[in-house]
Amino acid sequence: MERAVSALQDLTRRDILYRFYANPAARTAAEVAESAGIHRSVAFDHLERLVALGYLQTERRRGFPGKPAKLYRLAQGPITVSHPPRQFGLLAQHLATAVEEFGPAGRAASRRAGKALARSLDPAPVPDMRPAACLRPLEALGGRYELGRGGELSAGNCLFREACDAAQVVCEFHAGLLEGLLEPAGLTVESDGPWGPAGCRYRVREAGAAADSEVEARTAS
Repeated sequence: MERAVSALQDLTRRDILYRFYANPAARTAAEVAESAGIHRSVAFDHLERLVALGYLQTERRRGFPGKPAKLYRLAQGPITVSHPPRQFGLLAQHLATAVEEFGPAGRAASRRAGKALARSLDPAPVPDMRPAACLRPLEALGGRYELGRGGELSAGNCLFREACDAAQVVCEFHAGLLEGLLEPAGLTVESDGPWGPAGCRYRVREAGAAADSEVEARTAS
């Protein structure tokens, strides 16, 4: 708790750390200073403090003329503070591993559980069939989603990332959650798996198109 408070109590340092969670790409002190609108020396002091606290780590960028640039990147998962301490993340990882052992049945159960969670979330106050509006309840939980070309849905902040790292079945749960929210828009969701330190990727298709693909696949087989 003291470590988290030390990292977050200063507004500038908090802003710098939040920017790393929003975009986990490694960057120099000068780049951090420019994005935060502060002097480089101020950014450097805050970055070194976050390194000492264990939230950031450093590396050297080589292949450029001159002295290798010092880069900063995230060193650990999300900030959680509870008192007394609770290990919900550890529990989620081991439960996910146990469900994974059931194979297809476990994945199907995980997807159903995700859809059940979607039904329990408060929908948008005004019915809106746009995907972004359908996913608004997850934004309230801290999720960030972006729908790209070809139906690629990227989760900029995977809400279940630590458990997802332990077992792929968690991606199926997340896909069920997304599909439950996107069903009013006539969309289905498939998992493309984890793709980076903060987010996961999914494939969104129209429900009819997905059904047609299944029929074609079965006919071909």
